[in-house]
Amino acid sequence: MWTGRQTLGSIEGAIAKLRGEESQLDGALRSAMADAERLRRDRSDALRELARVKLDEMAAGRLVSNLDAGERRALQILDDYRLRLAAAAERREALLKEVAAAETERHAAAAVLEQALEALETLRAQAEAKVQATPEWAAVKAKVDAADTIATEAEKKATTSENELGAKRKPYDDDALFAYLWRRRFGTSEYKAGNVARLMDRIVADFVGFAGVRANYGALVEIPIRLREHATAKRAETAEVQASLAAVERKAMLESGVEAREQALAEARRKLAATDDALENRNGLLKKIEEERTSLLSGGTDPAYGDALATIASADSSDDLTTLYREARRTPTGADEAIVRKIESIDTGLAKVDDETTKLRQSARDLAQRRTEVERVRDRFRSAGYDHPNSTFGNEGDIADALKSILGGVLRSGILWDILRQGNASRPRRGRPGFGAPSFPFPFPMPGGGTIGSAGGGWREPSSGGGWSPLPGPGSGGGDRDDDDRFTTGGSF
Repeated sequence: MWTGRQTLGSIEGAIAKLRGEESQLDGALRSAMADAERLRRDRSDALRELARVKLDEMAAGRLVSNLDAGERRALQILDDYRLRLAAAAERREALLKEVAAAETERHAAAAVLEQALEALETLRAQAEAKVQATPEWAAVKAKVDAADTIATEAEKKATTSENELGAKRKPYDDDALFAYLWRRRFGTSEYKAGNVARLMDRIVADFVGFAGVRANYGALVEIPIRLREHATAKRAETAEVQASLAAVERKAMLESGVEAREQALAEARRKLAATDDALENRNGLLKKIEEERTSLLSGGTDPAYGDALATIASADSSDDLTTLYREARRTPTGADEAIVRKIESIDTGLAKVDDETTKLRQSARDLAQRRTEVERVRDRFRSAGYDHPNSTFGNEGDIADALKSILGGVLRSGILWDILRQGNASRPRRGRPGFGAPSFPFPFPMPGGGTIGSAGGGWREPSSGGGWSPLPGPGSGGGDRDDDDRFTTGGSF
């Protein structure tokens, strides 16, 4: 079984491997581009040599000048492209080291937090067991139970009365004349009407016997209200007694030395928040660099490489160069025949290198897309709170296999999220979740708080304390919730 932190580490490890493969592709791409530039220089040199062999001095000089202009333009474009790609790769490599260091620091801080939380939970469980054996706690707990029983029964009666009210008042509400007089507040100090209206209303009231019915109807409507007020008052009394119980429990926790461990946990959370911020900052910078790199690798958004090839092709298609080839092939001599064969060999090599470069660029784009998909899963994992110290994954084998398949290009990352959701569960907490509450809430947003609060990632914020409750999900005993990414526990805490 993996913890949430271990699972996050495996996802980040997969991302690091994909980035490593991207770096290797960058190196291979730069090498291929350097080979292409060398072959193009060799080709230009061979063309100059052929021009001097086959053409007169004036024609040769004109052709060489045209070739030089085309070559300079092409090499300028290619050099600019290569330098931008190299600069982006260099900045990327530097940031990758910073991200790796920040991830290591964040994982170390998370480990310290887990240890602090474990120590605090252990102390809480010990303090709970100890205080529950005291007469003071037993007496207050008995009062809490008694008050809670009374409040619960009062709430049941109020709810029953509220549910029955609709059926009981229906005959009255269906009587149009009675309902009219009731709405007018006839017979009360709130009734307002002119002399004629008063006379007519009095006749109607006498006709339907409103005076006698009004008291019955008023009591019928009033009973649920009074019962709810009584239930609310009893629940408030229960809260007061529960506060007394929480005070007894807090006293026991303080006597056990819990403050030092609470401070250690708070410090661990502050440290984790700081390392989280540092990592997010580095990841943000890295994302910008990788977007720039992807743009450079995409011919559609950065056509510099294509422009360079078009410039060379334009120079090669000049009339003088066409004539040169024709003359060289028509009157083959030992010197020009060897140069032509050399040029043809270079052209073959260039075609292979250009094809390799195209494939490398496409592979780099595909790899960047796979890495981006896994990064989205990582971000979703963290925003869902799956890296919470109490989060566990019992299907670590499936997760490892999915990551391996993604690295091999066999599987897309979409299935990984489904596997994570299915395997997520939570480590049972020791002791009663409400120990010390409500007056002294446990100083950490633990699952099982009883209310749906902020998103699962909120536990990393030192300012948050309690109020965060996970949603049930697959693998943890609850219903699936595909539309929500909060930490899944299924209420097992």
